[in-house]
Amino acid sequence: MVKIIYKDKNVIVINKPVGMPSQSDPTGDLDAMTATSDALRGAGENSALWLVHRLDRTVGGLIAFARNKKSAAELSRIVREGKLEKKYFAVCHGIADEGEYRDLLFKDNATGKAYVVKTERSGAKSAVLYADRLGATDDMSLMSVRLQTGRFHQIRVQFASRAHSLVGDKKYGSRDALRRTPCLFSHKLSFELFGKAVTAKDVPPHDEYPWSLFSAELYK
Repeated sequence: MVKIIYKDKNVIVINKPVGMPSQSDPTGDLDAMTATSDALRGAGENSALWLVHRLDRTVGGLIAFARNKKSAAELSRIVREGKLEKKYFAVCHGIADEGEYRDLLFKDNATGKAYVVKTERSGAKSAVLYADRLGATDDMSLMSVRLQTGRFHQIRVQFASRAHSLVGDKKYGSRDALRRTPCLFSHKLSFELFGKAVTAKDVPPHDEYPWSLFSAELYK
């Protein structure tokens, strides 16, 4: 089920578990938007929600929903203008570089994957993120990632293109036998809505591999 991290009359931020879609899809599986609406209804609150951004089904962590049409329009503008700050924890293979990652990404709809391309082409979009290495083992790095742009599979493909696939990300080259989904967690959302600063934070499940390989202090 979802965990409510923050709510007011305009917005609600929840922690979406890995494996749950952000919104209803053809599988018919319970999605985060429906689960959040059900939780609000069960608490006797207005349960109407509007989707303003998404998390991949295979990625866990924070996602925000608007609670009325006015806030939906404003949050959509905030997302569109890059004013929704998103930070992630990721564990990747190898010792990844810190600093700015800047690439051109092309989404191939036929394969459902994104690729780094070297030259401009139709459909290619600029992708920028900033990475800090919080810790490392002999063959893995715990990274803090701040997105400047929000492209399809951006973090996954930008790390993979540098030979540092996220642990468990089979689609982008990980051969790890112990994890089946990308080790990526949306841990912080920050934005200003109608003059009010909103910051929501949570941590990944530290009892799960490979999050458990690093000190819990690093996730604070």
